[in-house]
Amino acid sequence: MFTRVLLILLVIVFVLDQCIIGLQVGHQLRFGTKTLLVPILIAYYAFSTNKINKLFLAGLVMSFFGDLFLMFKGGFIAGLSSFLLAHIFYILTFKQFFQHKNLALIPLILIFVGSLIGFLYPHLGGMKIPVILYALTIGLMLYIALGTKQTWLIVGAILFVLSDSILAINLFYKQSLLGGMSVMLTYVIAQYCLVVGMVKRG
Repeated sequence: MFTRVLLILLVIVFVLDQCIIGLQVGHQLRFGTKTLLVPILIAYYAFSTNKINKLFLAGLVMSFFGDLFLMFKGGFIAGLSSFLLAHIFYILTFKQFFQHKNLALIPLILIFVGSLIGFLYPHLGGMKIPVILYALTIGLMLYIALGTKQTWLIVGAILFVLSDSILAINLFYKQSLLGGMSVMLTYVIAQYCLVVGMVKRG
């Protein structure tokens, strides 16, 4: 019952966050919405399983800090570093369930990551190395998730990569209202899918 309440709360907070973005009524208001999303998912995860995976939990916690740091001006490096650590924790988590080594996926993932980097490269300025490192890390996270053969984890990983890609384009190439809303839509669904996948893993 409590987990249902948490999911309802997640939807309410997410809708409010989307409204704040869409109506452009004030960045500061998102401290009360955006930064609550992952903590709600952490609570949902904790109350939905009897066996908490500490590495996965660490990934969620670092995601929260990533969300928080990105709310501040000048917080991009701290936010990027937090999400980089989150993905490393996710990689270590998914590696525990890795079943299928499909080497054919590696060139496809590298093409996607390389294309994204190539597209953004002229606009990255002094952020070239951090962004390239981050892009390669999310590519590895996606590959390991695909190898788990767990649908929820795979969908979550794909959406996370999509969210990060939209965010990068929004930050470094062209900022748009639709882009901002799409980042959060794909991000929240991605994190939810990962949590559900971990709950089903037991």
